Amino acid sequence: MNALGFDLITPMVSWGTGGNSIVPTMTVPTWSAIVGLMGAALGIARDDAALTGLANDYALAVRVDQRGVTNADYHTVQSPSANQARAIRPRSRAQELDYIDDLNTTITRREYVHDAKYRLFVVQVAPSPAIALTALIDALRAPVYPLYAGRRSCIIGRLDAKLVTREEVQTASHWDQRIALDKPFAMVTERRDLLVGSRAFGIRHECVA
Repeated sequence: MNALGFDLITPMVSWGTGGNSIVPTMTVPTWSAIVGLMGAALGIARDDAALTGLANDYALAVRVDQRGVTNADYHTVQSPSANQARAIRPRSRAQELDYIDDLNTTITRREYVHDAKYRLFVVQVAPSPAIALTALIDALRAPVYPLYAGRRSCIIGRLDAKLVTREEVQTASHWDQRIALDKPFAMVTERRDLLVGSRAFGIRHECVA
């Protein structure tokens, strides 16, 4: 088994699963967040198809060492109506605020997890991935762009990624069903967090010990 591993220990994370005014968080990292993190480390743009390649060539296993505590914050957000946004198609937040006079103000609720500790394993599932495992390790140790634990407010530094053995991956408490582990699991859940296109999501299956 070809895999890398690293510890993710940070004061605050947010593994969002969608939503607008209310954005909940999972207590376990989502694959889309980790794909985005690896893409940032490699210097890949968000709309680059290489992110989909990463999601298909690798899979995620997670050992939750400390679940942490879930909290929420509230703040106001200004945004145009859906019709205005479609008509103007702003390319940035600055353009959105400059070009649109009639903005709607809403209160949003965003969830975060504090004081969580994870051991993450990224496992190669493709015979010949477009981006080699060693390149991922180098990028996580010296990232091109800043790394975030789900949201930009949850910034983290470089990650001490290393090659790991099958035995280490076997310690995972949650793992993608594409990873063949000789380990019993209590349930299989559906997770809508696998990148399948430009900023889009699909269903993957995750085993939970």
